[in-house]
Amino acid sequence: MIQIKAIIFFLLYTCIIFAEEVLVKSFSPAGKLDGMVLDKSQLTLIQLNLKNDSLYQIANSNFPELDLLNGPATYHRIIETGQLLDFENYFNNNILLILDQDYTLPDNSRLYWTETKQGNNPYGTWTEDEAIEYTCACIENDANECIKLGYDESWYNPFDYWADAWWDFTPPYYDYIQEIRVTVRGAQCDALPLWSESYMGLKDDNGIWSYDYELSINYTDNTYIVPSTFSNGILMPTVGSDDNYVVDFVRYDFFYSCINTENAISLTTSEEESCSSIDVSWELDPNAITSGVRLYRDSILIYESSDLNETSFTDFSVYDNFEYEYCIETLNNCSSSDWICSVGSVKTAPEAVSNVVAQDGLSSDYVEILWEPVDNVDGYRVYRDSSWLSIVYPHESLQYIDEFIEDGAVYNYCIESYNDCGNASWHCDEGFGSSYLGDSNFDGSIDVLDVVSLVNFILSINEPTESQSFWMDINQDSSLNVQDVVLIVNIILN
Repeated sequence: MIQIKAIIFFLLYTCIIFAEEVLVKSFSPAGKLDGMVLDKSQLTLIQLNLKNDSLYQIANSNFPELDLLNGPATYHRIIETGQLLDFENYFNNNILLILDQDYTLPDNSRLYWTETKQGNNPYGTWTEDEAIEYTCACIENDANECIKLGYDESWYNPFDYWADAWWDFTPPYYDYIQEIRVTVRGAQCDALPLWSESYMGLKDDNGIWSYDYELSINYTDNTYIVPSTFSNGILMPTVGSDDNYVVDFVRYDFFYSCINTENAISLTTSEEESCSSIDVSWELDPNAITSGVRLYRDSILIYESSDLNETSFTDFSVYDNFEYEYCIETLNNCSSSDWICSVGSVKTAPEAVSNVVAQDGLSSDYVEILWEPVDNVDGYRVYRDSSWLSIVYPHESLQYIDEFIEDGAVYNYCIESYNDCGNASWHCDEGFGSSYLGDSNFDGSIDVLDVVSLVNFILSINEPTESQSFWMDINQDSSLNVQDVVLIVNIILN
């Protein structure tokens, strides 16, 4: 009985001494996760539960290449498959666990995502003994923003003062998870750090703690490759302890793959089909993993939809005489495709015709009007003195014969090109018949009476009409004078 009391007294005395001592733990490297890997073709992922100093010494002395720098703890290591037999000779199934017999390094992961949460920013905590404190304690020289879990100041009752905390990590969208790693950086700050009573696990959909990974008593990174265990889509690594375990931070490394979306098969745009809009249509690969499309006009987004049954768009925000480049991309939660592009334009009103020629005096019975064709035209309207005469279509000969002319009349002929988008400006020329040049009284013959009329016009005895002024101006110099008298006399004499 005296011996038992002595032992209890010694333990209490030792606790007092350690409780008053300032305990400082410096950071120790965690060691290589890939262990002794040389040949990456055949790998095995193992877990070593080295819960005490004896197991730690056995593993560290026989397998120094594993870099077991944390002391007693749970280790994940990647080894060559052929080396597994050596481990099985030293450790039983309670200590050595095979997590993945055909492990593949995530070097070829298309995507990698990581996130770190400070220890003092947990998603939630639990304790019945108020065994939670927001302090960095024994690692305060190297860390800040920590949380301390488990037994604290009551040295006389160092049992059952448990606390745990958990942190939330929402992964990005993925199609396949290649690997998840959780790192807990921290240290056990108990005054008597003889063994670890601190663990990391994962909450499942029921909020239940799954998997126990023993944390090192040293201040180090505890890195574990964990299964895809989520709590309602969120990874919640949970740390629990009754030995003053201080969490510096928790990091989540997520290796994953996404299936790329495929390019659109085709993109078609209308060219000069509508006067006010451009129609755009596309075809998608029915086997592609696509969640939506985006349509750009001259690199500016103008349309976006997740309805894959919609395969067309009409663009009304366009102007005449412009070409637009339309490009489409498909997308899903992981990626967007390359652009497939096509050029479109609206139909515009035609240009004005050129080289309108109305014959001058070549026939006494008609006037012929000719003009040059233009593009993008539905037809040509013919006008005489601003009055519409006829329509000539593009497939017909581009001419018009005006047979309804009057004696001595000069007409102004105009051509207007048009289509369903509008009308071009008029292009005009004057024309007249030939038999009346010099015939002032329009009796069908040139004689002395016409000479007398011309002389009266020159001497201002009579005032000529507009038609008479034109037809009696034989040399077409816009003036009635003696030269016109000489020319008309020559016509009579000849």
